[in-house]
Formats: sequence, structure tokens, C-alpha cells
Amino acid sequence: MLRAAIVEKSKEHREYIRASLTGINMDIQVSEYADEYDYLDDLNEDASSFDILLLNTTIHREGDGLELAAKVCARSRKVMICFITDSQRYYAEAFSVFATGYLLYPFDVSELHNCITFFWQKPTMERRASLMLKEVGGSFRRVYCRNILYVESANRKVILHLENGETIESYAKLDELEQQLPGRLFFRCHQSYIISLYFVEKMDTGKFIVQSAEIPVSRKYQRAAREMYYDYMFEKM
Repeated sequence: MLRAAIVEKSKEHREYIRASLTGINMDIQVSEYADEYDYLDDLNEDASSFDILLLNTTIHREGDGLELAAKVCARSRKVMICFITDSQRYYAEAFSVFATGYLLYPFDVSELHNCITFFWQKPTMERRASLMLKEVGGSFRRVYCRNILYVESANRKVILHLENGETIESYAKLDELEQQLPGRLFFRCHQSYIISLYFVEKMDTGKFIVQSAEIPVSRKYQRAAREMYYDYMFEKM
């Protein structure tokens, strides 16, 4: 079962969104919130309480919906975020919180369904993809690709940096790992680095920001890095 939160000041709009979810071929439990504070209270009690967040860009004041989405995104990148609003004003800003959709009232029900099914069904194979690594200590370990922030090569070893802060060291070669990782999700941005586009928070000149870590992008890969990053961002919208 998927759990969806609707954060919208207008009761009429909340009911409209709830009704729109009934036709989707998924088991979805819906909770409604008239303001972001009640939603955050529930989220603080259980950080994994929701899989889907449907909200307005402006709940009570201009842009507060974007601020809420940013807080949720900072906690977990596994929550599907979709803005449903009556203005295109914040369309560009929605990229910064990796929104899957940006719908305008009165939206077509099929648009909402497409956002949800795209997020939860298309990446299924990516979520299941994994690597079998031989660690430096000699033991073998399966690592799910969805948990990898980035991979670096140093001192004849590769180091996998995971979402939970853990690192795994192996004598595998970076070139070999590059061939095993899902190409739509991972990108070789440097001779010594492979990053997961899913966890990129920002792209600056010559570097990606991944959970506050600065991952260099070599001049050789800069054009391809921009193209792949923006293609990935647009696909998630």
C-alpha cells in the first residue's frame, strides 16, 4: 500500500485530488492536511509515513509549499512530490526539489495518474538492480544500486558511498563497476568518480553536489554531464 498526503488549504481542492486518486490502479491510503504544520507533525512522528506528497506551491503564503517540499526532499529522496496549483510561477523552482509533476487546476485526472505510475512503476528495475562486491576484507556483499550516492577510485580501490553514510571498499575496478551500474541513473563524471543522478542536489561549474559532498566533473565530461543531468531532471518532471 502507498500512503499519500494532500497538503492544500482549499477543502474543495483536497476533495478533488482525493477523488482523482480513486481511479488509479494502485492501493493508496490518503491523508488530508489544510496546512503544512499538521503534516510535519505526523512526519516527525514517523519519517517514513508517506510515499507521495501532493501539495500546492502556496498553501498559506507565497511559496511555502516549495519550502515544505524542500524539507521533505532533504529528509528523503524516495518521496514522490507533485505540485498541484493554479499558477505557473514556481514551475522552474520545482526542479530544485525533484518534483515528478507540476499540474495546474483544473488538471486532467490522467496527468496525475501518469505522474504516480511513472514514479512507482518505471523505476522498478532500477530499484532492484544490485552489485555483488568482494570487499577488501575478502567477504562478498550485495549492494543495491538505489542506495549508492557515488563511487570513487583511490589507492587502487573503489569506495562506494551509501545513502546511510556507510562506505564500502573493494579492489574492483571503476571501469568494471561502470558497466554494471544502470546507465540511465549513474554517470561517469570524472576519471575517479561515478555519481548517482538521483542524489544530485545541485550542479555547479565543474562539480556536482551530493549530500554536501563536492564531486568533481572533469573538463572532458562537462558537456555530457550537463546534458545527462538536465535530461534526467526533465524526465522526473
